[in-house]
Amino acid sequence: MNSHLKNIVFTLFLVLPLYSHVKVFDFNDKNQLIDLPSFGKDSSFIENGKLKSTIYVGKHKGLGRKFWFKNYTKEPNEAKIEFDIFVPNSFQKNGTCNELGKFSGFEGIYDNSAGWGGKKVTNQNSWSVRIAHTCENSKRQLPIGLYVYHPRMKHRYGTAINPDFALNKEQVYTLKLYIKMNDIGKQNGILTLWVNEKKIYHSNSWIFRNKSNVHIKSVWLDTYIGGLTPSKFNTYILMDNLKIQWWTLDDK
Repeated sequence: MNSHLKNIVFTLFLVLPLYSHVKVFDFNDKNQLIDLPSFGKDSSFIENGKLKSTIYVGKHKGLGRKFWFKNYTKEPNEAKIEFDIFVPNSFQKNGTCNELGKFSGFEGIYDNSAGWGGKKVTNQNSWSVRIAHTCENSKRQLPIGLYVYHPRMKHRYGTAINPDFALNKEQVYTLKLYIKMNDIGKQNGILTLWVNEKKIYHSNSWIFRNKSNVHIKSVWLDTYIGGLTPSKFNTYILMDNLKIQWWTLDDK
């Protein structure tokens, strides 16, 4: 094959269309939770058309569910989640400020020895990204950011991203998180976070994987307080209008 033909073939490959897939959960029917099976500890339930995640005093976790892409298509390299969230005054009240809690995100944990829970990623095929939160600020707002386990992390715990943005409590926000896997050997993974359509974080220089068989395994629905310090009050969050969108090279 001459070089001119090689260039033609390569160009055709680049413009192959991606198939878009969408799954929406309005939480008006408890049967929707069949597609969001529990993962680990979970005390969430549907109430008044919303997914309620309760965390009791002295406990860490309220929501632990996953949307497994393999149950619908091949595992993708590109995905986006969007959902409404309501945080009450009791959430992270008097929380510990040097510890990050977790909300929902994505994971590609193929080796359970890394990519979560203080398990550093070195050469394992694992990564995860979750929206993070910490203690109230001086205005009683809830600061949020991102918490990322990735092959270039330097410490035991995930890399914390602080976009200097906080949620007012007792108010509904729409959060949206987009991820695209890096090409192998390149530092071009994309991660973007929006709040009410305002982009509060964007980077196109992440490395999430070093092997081509590492993809996005699931949407990780999570509500966790800590770190090591549990909730000091009975609390909860409400989630609604969850939309999951992902892209694959074919429709299977």
